Formats: sequence, C-alpha cells, structure tokens
Amino acid sequence: MRKNKTITRIINTYFGQNLDPQIQFFNLIVLMGIAAGIVVGVIAVIIKEQLSTIIIDLMISALAFFLLRIAEKNKCYKLCSWIIVIVIFMIAFPALFFFCGGRSGVSCFFVLAIFYTAHMLEKHERAGAVTLEFIIYIACCFSIFYKPEWFTAFLVEHTYIIDVTINFTVSALMLLTAVMLRDRMINIRQMQMQELNRELESRNETLMRYDRMKSDFLGTIAHEINTPLAVIAASSYDTLDLLKTSPLNMNEIIENQVIIGKRVKLIDNIIMDLMDTVAIENGRLSLSRQPMKLSELLKNLCDAQFKRLDKNNNRITYDFQPDLPYIWADPQRIEQVMINLLSNATQHTESGMITVKLTRTDKNQIVGVTDTGEGMDMEMARIALKQYVSTKADYWRHGIGLYICRQIITAHGGDIWIDSEKGRGTSVFFSLREDSDYE
Repeated sequence: MRKNKTITRIINTYFGQNLDPQIQFFNLIVLMGIAAGIVVGVIAVIIKEQLSTIIIDLMISALAFFLLRIAEKNKCYKLCSWIIVIVIFMIAFPALFFFCGGRSGVSCFFVLAIFYTAHMLEKHERAGAVTLEFIIYIACCFSIFYKPEWFTAFLVEHTYIIDVTINFTVSALMLLTAVMLRDRMINIRQMQMQELNRELESRNETLMRYDRMKSDFLGTIAHEINTPLAVIAASSYDTLDLLKTSPLNMNEIIENQVIIGKRVKLIDNIIMDLMDTVAIENGRLSLSRQPMKLSELLKNLCDAQFKRLDKNNNRITYDFQPDLPYIWADPQRIEQVMINLLSNATQHTESGMITVKLTRTDKNQIVGVTDTGEGMDMEMARIALKQYVSTKADYWRHGIGLYICRQIITAHGGDIWIDSEKGRGTSVFFSLREDSDYE
C-alpha cells in the first residue's frame, strides 16, 4: 500500500496534468537518468569494471537527482536542462568513453544525449547544443584511432561485449520509454485541448444565446414602455384640448388622468422588475423578513388585486388548509410573487377559473396558483423559471416575472415548480419553510 502511494505521489508530482509537457519530459529524462546510472553502476561493480567508470555512473545519478529536486523547488527547468547538457552529455559521457577503452557501449549514450538535448532545449539553443555535442562525439570517435594511448582499456576482453550489450540495452530502453511516454503525454494534451475546445464552443453558444435573449429582452421592454408612453401622450394631448374648451368637461379630464395614472403605474412596475433583475444578477436581492400568516396575506392580496389584473372574465376560488402556523418571510416579496403568478394566470385564461391553494407538508407551506387556460408545452415549462421566455411576443412579464419569482422564492430557502400541459392549463407551486418559533 505504501509503495502504491509513493508511486502515485511521484506521478502526481512530476507528471501531473497541470504541468507543461516540456516540464513533464524534463522530469522523465532525469528520472530515467537516475535509474540508468544506478543500474549501469551496479552492473559495473558486478563485472568489476574500472573504479573511475563506476564513480562516474553513480555521480551522474546523484547529479540528476539533485537537479530534479532543485528544478521542482525553484522552477528553474531551463537552467537545470543546460547543466545536464553540459555536465553530463558534454563532459561525463565523453569521460566514460575514454575510461571504457573507446570500444565500449558508451557511444550508444551519445545518440541518447543528442535525442534528449533536442527535446529539452528550444529553438536556437537546441541547434547550438546539438551541433556542439555532435562535434565532441565525432572527435571522441576519431581520437581512438589517432590517440589510443588516451584511452583506458578493460582488463578482460569479454568485458567489452558485456559493456556494449548493457549500454546498448539501457540506451534502447531509455529511448523507447521516452518516445512512448512522450507520445502518451502528447495524446493526453491533445485530448485535453479537444475537451477545452468543446467546452469553449459550448460556452460560446451559451453566450450567443444569452446575447440573443438580451437583445430580445431589451427590444420587448422598449416596446412595453413605448406602449404606455404612447397612451400617456395621447391622454395628455386630449386633456390639453379639453382644457381649451368651454365649458370644461371634467369627467373626460378626470378619465384621462386616471388612464395616465394607470400607465405610469405600469411603467413603474416594469422599472421595478428591471431593478429586481439587476439586483438578482448581481447577487443583491434584499429580503425584509417578519412573522406572517400566509393565508391572510394571500386572501387579502387576491381580493384586492384580482379584479385589477383580470381582463378576461375569469373567476377566482380559494382552497386554504385551516390553522396554519406563521412563516418567516418578506411580505412585499411574496406579494410580488403572487401578483406575477395571478397576472400570468389571468393573461392566459379566458372565462375560466383561477384557483389559489395553500397546504402544509413537512413544515413547508405550499402555495399553488392553478388556471384553466391555454397551458404551455413541456419545453416551455422546463425553462420558464430559468430564463427570460414568453409565449406571447407582446407580453413580456410572463418571461421576466417567473424568473424573478424563482429568485425570490430561492432566496427564502424555498422551491418553485410548474405543472402544465398544452391546452389544459397551468399550475405554479412554491414552498416556504415555517419558522419553528411561531408554531
């Protein structure tokens, strides 16, 4: 179990998905260098190679380990890469080549070094370092023919074969491992990029949809405000004309002023809804809670507002569960919710029945407003509480009103939902928690 945790920690530390692929590859090279240096050094001890060869192998592992820790701690991967290239690839590998008699398998590490350098460094640095390494390694190969006295030969001839076999195998495995893991890291990165692109496309579509909704929303509001303004202007001009006549027709003047007052109130309601929408979007929806009897609020509100809201010859009935305890809520906000629901119900119902119901379930008081009107389809019912929607182009409050209702009820800690079927009416329910101090 501890071994698995150690391996997992190493993978997360040196190959985590949040790391740049270049850093992951650096860590891969260094870790393989540590392992290879230890393995080759141990084998060198077993086959009794030169002491200098063993020391260099182990020093390479020690330096690689030190650089791995320094790079992780100080994030100086570029500096550590250059140290590896200069100290290990350009100095230690040629030294091993000389100490192993020139005919050993150390020359396989030359290829390995050039491959690693090409992947660790970037652009002009890479070209310069690879060129210099190539010159050094070619010089090492030529020097064995012209200066054989510079090389330390193995004491036993078969040691060369063993050394070549071991170094070739280690080099091949390190190259193969590096290529496979690098391909794997590239594939993972490509998958992440594809997932990111899909997410960006999804967000872009969402933003475009919200932009269209905003444009439609603003256009509808402009239309809704323009209509009462036109009525106000017409009534004002009519009043001015009436004031110029003699005798004054006070009944018509008063009627015009009543019309103007109603349209001003309508504009005020629209502006209040807009202010609520902005407050909701900015997370500043305020509540002034107090203990209240929900049944009393509903009855008084419906008696006072239903006739004003209903223009389609509908009737209203009540179904209240008796003797319900107090709830802790903002009465003005609950009134705002009810006015929106009653307004929607009366707008979409003609010569029908509006039923206001109040029940209690598990310390929740549930209010329902049910109409016998045109209803809505499943898609409209699904999104009606979540965004600005409307079933009528010239009636905007259906869209923003339900959205505001949802935010108000959610702010109270309650829930709101819709049960509707096209052609069979709509029921909107919301729940409010009772406060235990007033039971």
